[in-house]
Amino acid sequence: MSRKPAAKVFISEEPAHYLTEIGLDHKVSKWINNMKMTLKENMYAGELIRKSQIPKQYISRYGVNNLYWYSHPEGFRSCYPILIGCPNILDIMSHPKYDKVFRYKTT
Repeated sequence: MSRKPAAKVFISEEPAHYLTEIGLDHKVSKWINNMKMTLKENMYAGELIRKSQIPKQYISRYGVNNLYWYSHPEGFRSCYPILIGCPNILDIMSHPKYDKVFRYKTT
């Protein structure tokens, strides 16, 4: 995919509330801020998830028709769609939770 900067990067209500609770100095807050900076430089920095693999919860809750995942340190992941030309960070989760949401089988 081509490289394209984003005018804005949004954070959905749930992760924004979580970041407020943990504070700016928490490692997860720093990861999300790094993600925002990366997505401002290139909104396609994450990995595109095939439409057939987008969990129904993202479709019904957010009405997305595209979804990307972004890798953080320590195996954490965030998902984001690009809506009206701007990425919108929907969550941050551990790798095991990501596997559960996407119904991947882990051994």
